[in-house]
Amino acid sequence: MRTGSEVHYTSPDGRQELAAKSSLSGGDLMETWRTSERNAHQGEDYRKIRLEETTFDGRPAVVWEYTFTLRGTPWHARLLGFDEGGRSYQINTWYRPDIETSAARTYEKVRDSFTVL
Repeated sequence: MRTGSEVHYTSPDGRQELAAKSSLSGGDLMETWRTSERNAHQGEDYRKIRLEETTFDGRPAVVWEYTFTLRGTPWHARLLGFDEGGRSYQINTWYRPDIETSAARTYEKVRDSFTVL
């Protein structure tokens, strides 16, 4: 049985995290994330910016962007997911809002260079 895999990076100052992962496809990604989004309201200061269908590299995809607080510290999340060949892929980042410009630039470089092998 094939299992999921993930590459996770935390910046040296701990103010940004990046993750790219794959797993066996678990059904409709938008429905899965809508369920997760309903559960996220239980978190501290959760605020949805967007949860919508989009495309990524010509594929149908879902983007979810939100802010939240973790142990008194504000965070911004950007998640991108899509399915291909029976697998689900995600390219995600979480960062402190005060570094948004550089964090977004880093995330976009990772996202734009992501290749399904």
